[in-house]
Amino acid sequence: MVEPEVGTGIESGSLGEPSDEEIRKRLETRAQRRKQPKEQRIVQSVAPKRILLIHRWFWPDAPPYASMLRSIGRQLVEDGHDVTVLTAQPSYNAATAGKRRPAVEEIDGIRIVRLKQWREKKSNWLMRGLNMLRFMWQIRRFILRQTKTDHGPFDAITATTMPPVLVAATARRAARKTGALFLYHMMDIYPEIAWVSGMAKKNLITRWLAKVDARNCREAARVIVLSQDMKDALIERGLACGHVVILNNFRLEEFAKEVEEGPNPFKPSSSILPIMKKSWSEFRVLFAGNLGRFQGLEEIVEVVRDLIPDHPELQLHFLGEGVRRKQLEKAAGDLLDDGIFFHGHVPQEIAAAGIAAADISLITLQPGIIRYAYPSKTMTCFCAGTAMLAMLERDSELGRFIREKKAGFVVPFGQREGLTRALIYGLEHPEELRSMGIIAEQVGREEFEADKALPRWSEFFTGLFRT
Repeated sequence: MVEPEVGTGIESGSLGEPSDEEIRKRLETRAQRRKQPKEQRIVQSVAPKRILLIHRWFWPDAPPYASMLRSIGRQLVEDGHDVTVLTAQPSYNAATAGKRRPAVEEIDGIRIVRLKQWREKKSNWLMRGLNMLRFMWQIRRFILRQTKTDHGPFDAITATTMPPVLVAATARRAARKTGALFLYHMMDIYPEIAWVSGMAKKNLITRWLAKVDARNCREAARVIVLSQDMKDALIERGLACGHVVILNNFRLEEFAKEVEEGPNPFKPSSSILPIMKKSWSEFRVLFAGNLGRFQGLEEIVEVVRDLIPDHPELQLHFLGEGVRRKQLEKAAGDLLDDGIFFHGHVPQEIAAAGIAAADISLITLQPGIIRYAYPSKTMTCFCAGTAMLAMLERDSELGRFIREKKAGFVVPFGQREGLTRALIYGLEHPEELRSMGIIAEQVGREEFEADKALPRWSEFFTGLFRT
């Protein structure tokens, strides 16, 4: 039986002219931009364009890109563009699923249109598939309907790789039909990342998806990736990469305090507040992220279990949920909640505070994954001023970056001996660890803060529309 639908439907009449209130807000936003110091903004050198940003999850939903898209959209509005986000009601996890938003609203001058989706659980693959198909149909209908409004069609349409491949294909085809530029923001490269991680096998369906995604890349006006490793992976596909641009992610801005009405899923509970503080005698190692199959977390638990008898000050904390949580708790044994702690999913601002309080923050990726993705929590780790222990390829862009900046340790994935040595070194050299954290914070301010990264998006769109 199909669950009741989440959210309010979008009627055709609600997608017409903006209201007087919407126009007033947009004028205020642009007036505020004119008050900014000249060096803090990019001078708009092209005519304003209509831009559609598509992602199923948008603020105040939980995924990092949901908040990142708000920052990008606001930047484009400040540059004078007319920006719409096409998304759904918050639904990524239990904490945000109850936070209903208006079907159409304006935030930071961005017009947000939220589409109906059926209730789903991550374990219900059938409902998730049906919702993806429904979202694809809604995307196409929304884009094509714009040609019949006074607004006219969009000038540029962006789609991401989540949900993978087919949502981008839908946006690409609709963009071609309406004459818009299609921009493909590849946060991950599918299906290759699924093959490498073991999430999917090479078969008729995934090979077909590979062909569809290759076409997504070929026909895009621009393909945006996060690293040189990802660009190299596209080159190995046989893609001519003259239109591929590297724009890495940035540290998420804090918007949670703006959620006021109704139950606030972002309000810290007393059970997770200790993450933000630690005693002077504690040596804290922290992992924040998905507790999934390809992070190698069981090995980290085993190493910490072996070290704690000789180093009782050592503690291991996990922030996040995932399919391996129960196995990890079992592996912790009698150290569960007494040296090894699991805090579940926490809001972004709590996770950032937890990372800042840690002595070492872990970044782990199964071999090969770094070629098809880039861990977005890296930016938070740098900006939080925490030394990093990365378990991934030393010759990857991220591995080289951490080593060259002297912001932490890099050991090959699964190399237990290297992991043990790095932790013992940190325990025995706290001053050097603090120096790594200071360097990391400096690098974070220079490279990964939103005010440094967002002007690059302005430059990207200005260059796009000039051509």
